[in-house]
Amino acid sequence: MRVGGSQGERIFGDVRAIISVELVGEMMSGNDVFSAEEALFPEAVDAMMSPLREIVRDIFASPGKGLRSELLILCAGGKEAKNSSPKLSSLALGVEVLHLATLVHDDLLDQGEQRRGRPSVWKKWGVKTAVLVGDYLFATAYRLLNNNCGQKSMERVNYLLREMVAGELAEEMDKFCLITINRYLERIEKKTARFFQIICELGGAFAALPGEVCAELGAFGREIGIAYQLFDDWQDVARDGKTGGKPVFQDLKNGVLTLPLLLISDQSGFNEVLAEVKAEGKVQPKHRRQIRKWLAAQQTAEEIARLIEKYRRQAKARLTGLDLPQGPFLLDYTDRFLPRK
Repeated sequence: MRVGGSQGERIFGDVRAIISVELVGEMMSGNDVFSAEEALFPEAVDAMMSPLREIVRDIFASPGKGLRSELLILCAGGKEAKNSSPKLSSLALGVEVLHLATLVHDDLLDQGEQRRGRPSVWKKWGVKTAVLVGDYLFATAYRLLNNNCGQKSMERVNYLLREMVAGELAEEMDKFCLITINRYLERIEKKTARFFQIICELGGAFAALPGEVCAELGAFGREIGIAYQLFDDWQDVARDGKTGGKPVFQDLKNGVLTLPLLLISDQSGFNEVLAEVKAEGKVQPKHRRQIRKWLAAQQTAEEIARLIEKYRRQAKARLTGLDLPQGPFLLDYTDRFLPRK
């Protein structure tokens, strides 16, 4: 189905303005985020709520890339749509708050001590506090989404929450188990890709696009989400540990066998490394060195890169024929949202 036409460039203007951090900067920057404070704390903050506000401020002091809210805004029509509709800004904020809620709880579940280069919430404020703050962020995100979505879109949000829980539970059940690659892909689709899928659908629905177009946008987002998780899982074993804002080999430490590890699981000695990590509860330097030798010998980096490019191509193919005015900017997003090296 074709939507829009050749006027896309005129409607959306300069691509750099559309894809810049200005789309989410006023919400996600440490200095300006609390222009959205009324949305996060709609009622007067009394003495008992003040600590919560302090912690939330601290979380927002290290903003992420805003990939999800940017994608939502692009699917909804880009910067022009955002500037003309406060509801779209609130919807984008809801998406980012939902993402933050998952990070707070994920760090607690995985015992991740750093997030975005700073101590994670549970590490800085305690386990119980992390549970409560994550709960508050989930509730706040749900309120923001519910206030700015129609009934059908909220049904998709509810579906997303079920899928994320299912993906996390599957990951928990699979700890230290050698699973199939298909099982791994199904798991990351639920845990990560479904989020990208649903926000693209929400953006399309906000723009009142036909249902079949929203579905294609959702399929586009799903492919993007799988590529994103493949990249993230590779970074966990490939980073030097001094960049990226979080420690390396966290997945293996927690018994999560990601694709890079599954691809070398047939190497002699792999099961012994796995057993030692499970028994000791940590990944020793000797384990890191051996795993990286196996990864290099198997040319795993090249294989992961090829797979990421495959999902990029599939994402782009989902946009073919839609002729959306925002199509060129979604294609650009596909090219730049992950580095190619």
